[in-house]
Amino acid sequence: MTFTETETDHSPMTNPDGVLAVHETDYGHSVSWVQLADGKILMLCKGSEFHTSGDGGITWSDGWRGQCEEGCELEDARALVRLDGDGVGLVADYHPEDSINYYDKQLVFRRSYDGGKTWSKGSAINPRGPTSFIWQDMFLRTSSGRIILPVYLAIGQGRFVKEGAGVVGGYVNGNFVSTDAHFTDPHFGASYVWYSDDDGETWKRNRDGELFIIVRPGGPFEPTFEPSVAEVEPGKLFMLMRANLGRYFQAWSYDDGETWTRPQPTQLAGTHAPAQVRTLPNGHLLCVLTQQGQEEIKRGFIRTRLSSAISRTGGKLWEFFQNVQSIHPEPYVPPGPIDNIHPEGVFSLTESGGFEGDARYMTSLPVGYGRFSYPSVLVLEDRVLISHTYTWHDEMGRRTGVAEGKNSRIKVLPLSWFYGGREPYDNPDLARLEESASP
Repeated sequence: MTFTETETDHSPMTNPDGVLAVHETDYGHSVSWVQLADGKILMLCKGSEFHTSGDGGITWSDGWRGQCEEGCELEDARALVRLDGDGVGLVADYHPEDSINYYDKQLVFRRSYDGGKTWSKGSAINPRGPTSFIWQDMFLRTSSGRIILPVYLAIGQGRFVKEGAGVVGGYVNGNFVSTDAHFTDPHFGASYVWYSDDDGETWKRNRDGELFIIVRPGGPFEPTFEPSVAEVEPGKLFMLMRANLGRYFQAWSYDDGETWTRPQPTQLAGTHAPAQVRTLPNGHLLCVLTQQGQEEIKRGFIRTRLSSAISRTGGKLWEFFQNVQSIHPEPYVPPGPIDNIHPEGVFSLTESGGFEGDARYMTSLPVGYGRFSYPSVLVLEDRVLISHTYTWHDEMGRRTGVAEGKNSRIKVLPLSWFYGGREPYDNPDLARLEESASP
């Protein structure tokens, strides 16, 4: 395995000269956005802050805090969606005061008709239990007008690390650095969707239950988390799910989200980090993912390559891999066998003693070790906006951003960047091969 350090930000990127704009931000993984009726972009960040852009993301307005109809400031907003006319909807988290479980949350839907300044009183999408948990920027409005909200449930006690399980990590110049990302998470997860046909007034669940991975008939079972959904064609939807089996997993709906196929592995190598999938103006699918190989994961490189890929076959085959942000020069990682993959470096911070690791993978991490994940993706007619987390470790192992106080980036990229600097095009051979593969 190789890595590359640059003089400035420690992270190579495919064709950096093709970027239209880069913004250093402190938004973490909280960004969502919609294009308003007048063409401006409305961006949500940090749960309650809004900005607009009138030039496709090159510059942004000063921010403001959204105000709720009931007189309070907006809190814990996660995603935006366009409604009919000039309306905008959002979903926010509500954590009941009597709960001690992090995942015990309800989702609340609100509306704005003044460009995000004020928001209506919230109405619950889901009852309490089982959980409907979300990450940022996941709404889809299909060509039928249906709003799709992909969610997941998490079953279990505690937070993200099992008690006494140790800390996944490595060393940068002899300084310990945590590389954990849910590798000892004690929760089981499954994906599903809520959908609305009346602009968010009422909501229904998909009719056929939750989506989790059946490794073989009768088990074992593996969880899925943080689904993202795109429309392939009217009525046909594609879902991409986070898993811990060295791949992203996929499912299909042929009735606009009401029922789904069982999750199956994609050709996309990955680890415990979410991906976003979007439909481009030409009908191709764009995926922005944390692309990671199995040997990299074992060494502790677990969110060190944020990539993009294009599917000209509606999600069946992925091409045109590019590095959005990475410490590795390779833009493509071949997928390995389906297996539960985790870093081999596990260390104890308790008096119970340390864990034995595999010495082949207990190697030092490079100065400039970085983590890039949780993409938010907005597709416009001629460009794509990507916001993602961004942190790296200096020569003392200290975790910091590119600029003081910054932990994320927004990149504005022309559509041609995702095709290797070429204008988007179709491949007639793919259509021919696809036809020959049909029964």
